[in-house]
Formats: sequence, C-alpha cells, structure tokens
Amino acid sequence: MDMRISALLVLCLLAASFIAGCATSPADRQTPTPTPVVTPTPPLVESPVLVVDPRLSGMKIDLSAVERSDGSGVVLKLSADPQGAAIARDGVDVLATFFAYNAAEKPGFVPSSADDVRKAGIPYKTVFFSVYDASVRVQADLPGDSEQKNLRVGEPYVYGAVVAVKD
Repeated sequence: MDMRISALLVLCLLAASFIAGCATSPADRQTPTPTPVVTPTPPLVESPVLVVDPRLSGMKIDLSAVERSDGSGVVLKLSADPQGAAIARDGVDVLATFFAYNAAEKPGFVPSSADDVRKAGIPYKTVFFSVYDASVRVQADLPGDSEQKNLRVGEPYVYGAVVAVKD
C-alpha cells in the first residue's frame, strides 16, 4: 500500500506542475525589462577656472575674458594685486598659463597644473611676470597666441589660468 500512495503522490505532483505551467497565458507572464545603464554626465565646468599656487594666497588674483569682435578667439586678462601679501615685498616671479577649450571636446576637464593644460592639447599660452608692490596685468589672446588653434568661440567654451610661483 505504501508503494501505491507514493506513486499516486508522485503522479499528483507531476500533474500539478503540468497544470501550473499551462494555466498561465503568455500575456500573463512578465518578461524582465532590461535596466538601462546610466552613464554619469560630467559636471559642467564654469569659467573662469582659476588654479592658484598656495604660496600666492595673499594676493588678489582675478581673471576675465573678452571675445574678439571678429569671433576668432578670446582675450584673457589676469590681474594680480599684491597688496597685503607678504611674498610681494621681496618680489616674486610668476608663471600664468592661460587656457581655453570647447566644453564639448573636454567635458568635465579641470586642470590642476600647467602640465595638465599642456598635455590636454588645448589652446594655451604661458606668460612670465614679476610682482612687487604694484598691481600687474597680463593677457593672452587665444587661440591666436597658441600653437593649438582648435577653439571655436561660437560654441560653448571654458577659459581659465593656472597661476604659480616660478621655482
């Protein structure tokens, strides 16, 4: 009798599994939907990007840009006001590496050094100047002053400067 009950139980389980598989229509079955892969968008970089050597922290350093009237580039103007900076009393030699690039070509790019700018393949110009007791103003015309001429002013661009003490 135990064999009959075991065989009947196995048959019932097989029948239940066949019925369960056939009981749902194809429309009732849920097909897994692929999860879209989200690629993070780089943050927008706003101009001006100004990277200043910590040894120049006592100086007021400003950067501005003016587009050329003929649309061929942008003139970057940097002013350094040493008033109150201890380093300016003895004079300090400074290198300012101006740069500009189209945002679409280098999304999220923010250089941390002049080497980053040079390696990026973007228009740049390095200007040397000395600061003593008076304000100093220097400028660069990009891409005109650069070997890299790939700046389109009609498209969104980012400009900036890396300002460091010349060692």
